[in-house]
Amino acid sequence: MVYCAGVKPLAVEGEVGALAQRLGGPALVRLSGGIWRWRSDKVERRPDVLGIAVRFRDSQEVTPAASAGDQDLIFLSARRLWLLPIAVFTTKTRDFLDNHYYAQLPFDVEGFGRAEFRLIPLRPSTVKGSRLERLERSAAVGLALLRLEVRRRGARARWMPVADIELYEPVDIDQNTLRFNPFQAGKGIVPTGLLQSTRLWTYWGSYLGRVLGARLRARRASARAARAARRARRRGQEE
Repeated sequence: MVYCAGVKPLAVEGEVGALAQRLGGPALVRLSGGIWRWRSDKVERRPDVLGIAVRFRDSQEVTPAASAGDQDLIFLSARRLWLLPIAVFTTKTRDFLDNHYYAQLPFDVEGFGRAEFRLIPLRPSTVKGSRLERLERSAAVGLALLRLEVRRRGARARWMPVADIELYEPVDIDQNTLRFNPFQAGKGIVPTGLLQSTRLWTYWGSYLGRVLGARLRARRASARAARAARRARRRGQEE
């Protein structure tokens, strides 16, 4: 599910304030499951990790294409990549707004230095239903709020609020074309390290997988429809 969103800076002074001002404005936010296709309530009860990808936009235009000034950040409901096997069982899969989300590796931030990011929902959903329904209802009353926080590298460094991200409403957008890339760094947040370099290929592979998967599903659906039409014609001829 993709939402249009607004980013409200919280910090106003110093290095964090400068970062907050750069990120303020419109955004696109995609929320998704990590393992299962999550269209059914049954799937939501299975162990999984959840992900949130945010594109801090340079304009109000709602488009799957990124512009040079856009910034992508990608978060998972796991503190570290090597903790994913544990996070699969600790993630609260029934509610996007009841988990903490972490960008997995460090970044070099313009004017700030080496940093880590996380997203903290300000409150879990208070309504019943699937996680899609909960999210839509929370957004409708202005309660789908995610707080972006940053801290310097180091176990004892404290998290500092940067901005609040409010999800407004779902948008109809081509998700086969929409791809989030951690190297889309138009607002000065650049991934660092050897593992970050390998992620570029991971995201391109993920994108190609989505496109090919969508085409394969379309072909299968077309084939099923053709078979059903042939069976209907045969039944009509027999009658």
